[in-house]
Amino acid sequence: MRHTEAVEPPSPFRLDELGTLQFERLCVELLGLDAGRLDVRPWGRFSLLIDEGIDVPGSGLLDGPVLVVVAWLRRGSSPGAPDRLHELLLDSLAVWEERPARSLLVLTNVAAPLDLPSEVAATILGPDELWRLYAASPLARLRAPAALGVADLDALVPEDAARRSSADVAASVELAHIFVPTRAYHDALRALERHSFVVLTGPPEMGKTAIARMIGLAALTDGWEVHECIRPDELWSRFDRDRRQVFIADDAFGSTEYRPEAAEHWAVELDRVLRAMDARHWLVWTSRPAPLKAGLLRIHREHGVERFPQPAEIDVDAARLDNGEKALILFRHAKSASLPEAAVALVQAHGWRVVSHPHFTPERIRRFVAGPLRELTLQQAADLDTLVAEEIRRPTDAMAASYRALAPGDRAVLHALLDTPPGPVSERELLAAVRRHSPAGLAQHPAQIVDRLLDHFVRIVEPASVTWVHPSWRDLVIEELAGDAEARRAFVGVCGIHGIALALSTAGGAAGERSLPLLRHDGDWDAVADRLAELLPELEPPCVALLLAALAEARSGAPDAAQRELGALALEVLSQLARVWSASHSGVPVGLLTAWLSLASTVPEPPPLPALAAAWVELAPSQPVDLASAAEATAFDDWLVLVEQLHRHDPGLLVRFGFPEAQLARIEDYVASALRLAASGEEPASRPTVVRTLRRLARLVPTLAGDAYEASARLELRMRDRSSNTEEVILRPLSPELERLLAQPLIAQDRDELLVARVLRDL
Repeated sequence: MRHTEAVEPPSPFRLDELGTLQFERLCVELLGLDAGRLDVRPWGRFSLLIDEGIDVPGSGLLDGPVLVVVAWLRRGSSPGAPDRLHELLLDSLAVWEERPARSLLVLTNVAAPLDLPSEVAATILGPDELWRLYAASPLARLRAPAALGVADLDALVPEDAARRSSADVAASVELAHIFVPTRAYHDALRALERHSFVVLTGPPEMGKTAIARMIGLAALTDGWEVHECIRPDELWSRFDRDRRQVFIADDAFGSTEYRPEAAEHWAVELDRVLRAMDARHWLVWTSRPAPLKAGLLRIHREHGVERFPQPAEIDVDAARLDNGEKALILFRHAKSASLPEAAVALVQAHGWRVVSHPHFTPERIRRFVAGPLRELTLQQAADLDTLVAEEIRRPTDAMAASYRALAPGDRAVLHALLDTPPGPVSERELLAAVRRHSPAGLAQHPAQIVDRLLDHFVRIVEPASVTWVHPSWRDLVIEELAGDAEARRAFVGVCGIHGIALALSTAGGAAGERSLPLLRHDGDWDAVADRLAELLPELEPPCVALLLAALAEARSGAPDAAQRELGALALEVLSQLARVWSASHSGVPVGLLTAWLSLASTVPEPPPLPALAAAWVELAPSQPVDLASAAEATAFDDWLVLVEQLHRHDPGLLVRFGFPEAQLARIEDYVASALRLAASGEEPASRPTVVRTLRRLARLVPTLAGDAYEASARLELRMRDRSSNTEEVILRPLSPELERLLAQPLIAQDRDELLVARVLRDL
C-alpha cells in the first residue's frame, strides 16, 4: 500500500533537525537500549532483535522476540517519506526472517500509518510519542541533550526553577540548537553522578562552558536551579540545602574575562565546597588542572583521601574530539544556520576537509559557518582549505579580552615566549627569556605563572617543554603587543635574537598580511637598533645567520614605506659585524660572509668588507688535498666559495692574496687527482662535493677549465649510471597469515570520511 504525504500539525519535537546519528542516540536513551548490540544496516536505520520482549512506556509490554527499528528519514525537498519508511520496514523484517519477530517497534521522525503483515504486532513511536517519552524522562534529557535543541523548551522548563536560577538560561537555550554531546560531556555526567563534582579542562574554544551550560539546562528541565558563579562567595550566597542546585564555576564564561587568580579562589575554598556537594547539589568547574590538583593535594594532606576523589577521577578534557563528533558539530551549526543550497552542497561535498583540519574547534567552525561559508559556491571549493585555515587561525574577540585581563607578570611570560625559537622550548630557555623581559623580577616564579596559564594560553610538551596552546594565541599576543606602543618598545629594547627576528618578520598572521609588526614608529626603529648594538658583539654564528636572513627577507618583502629605515638598519648591522669580525682576528665562516655580502648588495652604499686575511689563511690549501677525505674535500670547496665571493665583490683583494698563482700548484694537483679517480673508477669520499668544486675551478681558473670539466663530467656520468642501475629484488612469498592481514583494508581514515559524509548528507 502506498501513501501520500500528509500535512502534519506542528510538533513540539522537531526531529527532522537532528539527523540520523543523533536521532539514533536519542532513541537508544529513550528505551534504555544496549547500543553495543545494535545491528547497523544501511545508513538511516538500525535494528535490534530483543528475544525477551520490551516494556515501552505508554504502550505496555511487547511480546518477544521484538524487532526494534530506528529510522530517521530526510524530508522537506525529498517527498514520499511514508512510502520509504514502509519499504524500509519490510526490508528489515526480511533481514531477520530467520528469527521471525512477534512484535515490531518502530521509532521514527515520520508520522504516518503503516500497512504491515498481520502476523506482526507493530507499534510505531513517531514524533508525538517520542516527545511524550522525552518529556517524561529527566535522565534521557541529561544523556541526550542534543534533543533539547529541537524540543519545546517552554513546555519542559518549570517557570519557578527558571525564576530562581541566576544562570544565563537564554544563552543555554540558544546553545541547545547547535550542541553536540561529546565524549567529554558524557564523561562529565558520569563524574557528576559519582562525585557530584567535575572539572572540565582543555584549551579555549573546545566547549567547556558549553558542556557545563547544557548539563545545567538539562537539569533545569527537571526542576533543578542553575547558578553561574565566578567566585565562591556567589555560590554560598545562593546555596540552599533543601533545593536541587547545579553550580557552574567558569573561570571566564567564554574566556572573555579570563583571570588566573579566579581558579586560586576556588582552590582555597575547595574543601568546604566539596563537602557541600551531594546527590542534590552539583558543581561543574571549568578550569585548568593545576589549581585543581593544588587544592585537592591540600585536602588530601589535611583530611585524607577517603572523602575526596583523585584529580584523574574528575578531570575531563574537553579537547578530545574525534571526527564523528566534529562532523556532528559542523552538521548542527550548518543546520541551525539555514544555509543556502549552494553552501549546503559545499559542506556535503567538502565537509571532510573542514572536519579533518588539525585546529578545528567548535567556536571556529561556528564562525566559519556563519561567515564566509554563506558566500561560497561550489566553484570556489578550491579556496576552501585557505578559507578554513584563515578562519581557524584568526583570534577571537574573547581571546583578546582574555589576554587583556591578564596581570602584567603573566603578560611578561607570554612576551618572553615570543622571544624564543619557534616550536616547543625548554623551561630553561623560557626562563632565560623571562629574565630578559623582567629584569626587576616577577612577583611569582615563572613556573608558577606558566602553571596558571596552562591549557588556556600555553601547554606542556613532554617531558619539559612549553609552547602555545594554538598558533592563533601567538598571533593574538603579537597583535596585542604590536598595538601597545610602550610594551612594544620595551620588548624590542630587551629581547634576544628571536624577538628581533619577530620584529623584522614579514608575511605573518592568518593570511600573511602582518609585516614588521613591532616596528611601527621611529622610536621602535631606534630601540631595535640600540638593542642590536648590544647584542651583535656576543652573537654566536647561528644567531648571526638568523639576523642576516631576517634582514634580507625584510628587504625583499616589507612595504616600500619601511625600506628607508630597513636600509639604514641593515647598513648599521653590516658595519658593526664587519668591525666585530675584523677585531676578532679569526676567520669569518664562509656561510656568514656569503649572507653578509648578499645583504650588502641591497644597500646603496655598502660598508667596507671585514678583514678577511685570517679567513683566507685558515681556508687556503697549504698541502695537496686528499680526495678520499670528505673533510679535506669540503674545506677546499669552502675556500673556493670564499674565492667566488671575492671575485664578485672585491677582485682587487683576491689579487692581493695572490690568487690563483700562489695556489696554482695545489689547484693543479686537485684537478689531476680528480682525473685519475675518474679514469680508474675509484670513488672520492664525497663525489657531489668534488663535482661541485671542479665546476667552480673551471669558472675561476680558465687555464684548467678543460681538465676540470672533463673530470666533473666523468664523475657525474658515473653517478647517473649508478643511480639508474637498479638491482632486481626478488620478493619472498608471504605467509598465508600475513597475506590475510594485508588483504584487510586500511579503513581508519576511510571509515571516518564515510562517517562524515553520512552525517552531512542529512543536511
